[in-house]
Amino acid sequence: MKKLLNETIIYGMGSILPRVITFILNPFFIYFINKEEFAKFTNLYAWVSFVNIVLSFGFETSFFRFSAEEKNREKAFYTSFWFLLGTASVFLISVLLFLQPISEAIGYGAYPEYVKWFAWIAFFDAIIVIPLAWLRFNNMPIKYTAIRITQILVQTLVVLSLFLFVPKSTSQNLGMETGVSYTFVSNLIGSLTGVLLLIPIFMKVKFQFSGDLFKKMLKYSYPIMFAGLAFMVNENFDKLVQIRLIPEGNAGAYGGCYKLAALMTLFVTAYRMGVEPFFFKKMHDANAKQSYAEVTEFFSLFAAITALGIIANISWLKTLFVPDQAFWVAIDIVPIIVIANLFFGIYYNLSTWYKVTDRTRIGTYISWSGAIITIALNLLLLPKYGLMVSAWATIAAYGFMMIISYILGQKYYPIPYKTKKIGVVIFVLIVFSYLSYSVFDSNVWIGNTLLLIFAGSIAFGEKKLLLSILKR
Repeated sequence: MKKLLNETIIYGMGSILPRVITFILNPFFIYFINKEEFAKFTNLYAWVSFVNIVLSFGFETSFFRFSAEEKNREKAFYTSFWFLLGTASVFLISVLLFLQPISEAIGYGAYPEYVKWFAWIAFFDAIIVIPLAWLRFNNMPIKYTAIRITQILVQTLVVLSLFLFVPKSTSQNLGMETGVSYTFVSNLIGSLTGVLLLIPIFMKVKFQFSGDLFKKMLKYSYPIMFAGLAFMVNENFDKLVQIRLIPEGNAGAYGGCYKLAALMTLFVTAYRMGVEPFFFKKMHDANAKQSYAEVTEFFSLFAAITALGIIANISWLKTLFVPDQAFWVAIDIVPIIVIANLFFGIYYNLSTWYKVTDRTRIGTYISWSGAIITIALNLLLLPKYGLMVSAWATIAAYGFMMIISYILGQKYYPIPYKTKKIGVVIFVLIVFSYLSYSVFDSNVWIGNTLLLIFAGSIAFGEKKLLLSILKR
């Protein structure tokens, strides 16, 4: 547990800090980009997220799974890398050859340069998936973190320079006509920086490819890829369809306020980075199930405190990170999306059973059941009831996935989770969130009083654990 906590903190810096900087830049983008352009910004990055899932093909998790077997450790590294390099190259060449038709098909025929830039971003991001995973598996969180932080710092310096210092005429001569262009170009340079920093890891790759292992890895990974696509549907389908089903300004407001809820996503992401290798390294231990149960319990408790902390402070967070009041028409989505991300974090813990038992296909079915809920609710209700539908669809999808994964997991790989305790914590979180946000109208004093009561109760219940940590 101590090792997991240490690595989660370090990995968290590498995965959270880039998102924190992006989060901090959100009000900056809102200031320079109007709601209509912000809708395009959100929509394009939604497309990028889907492409990244397809190009990685679930091979990051597959690499962790088969590297856990000593005989396959090196072969898994080489085989995974060459496969992803090949698929990414085919994608990039295809986009560049058919740039205009693809741009028109996704609604950006007037901006083919956007599509070209995002193709290069997706290519660079895909080829560093396995080198970064290699660092995580080989317990090099500091190197991983240093690379991720350097990437985002370079990207941030470039985008600030383009907005604040580079003359607009110069940017236009370089093919950057709008503020959205600046975000893409800076992202492209940041992604290229990651490739350059990982050259020492690229040098470790040998010209070897195991066909037999590849078949096993592919069989294991393709359901994860489809599950990843389902996750991206839950995360981004709303942003893809809103621009067509509701006024573009409301879609932009939704995207801007959604990023405020990303504070919870940061917490969940940091945890995921540290816990995924941990799950596979523990899978053969005699006490693996007990470890999984304890990790899930601790995550649920601390994530619930984090969620209420965000919800209790929305009144001042929105003025800081969403400074344009025109965006506040969507602020009511934040508590819902925050709790939805908590549900997803718990689901991620509960998904351990199908990963360590090689039943990844069932994980795909669970993920797509949630995606179907997202798609159906958005398409059926969004035009009539507006942007709040997307938020409720997200929490419904993740809540369903969390429950169904628990039920199936207890059938195939029973783990002694403290479900009653976690259930009570979630119930109290929802009640306190409703009181803080709706009944007391986001009063910061009442909200934080409820937060102190909530956190204090959990701390009192876990006093033995906390005292043991303090003694260490």
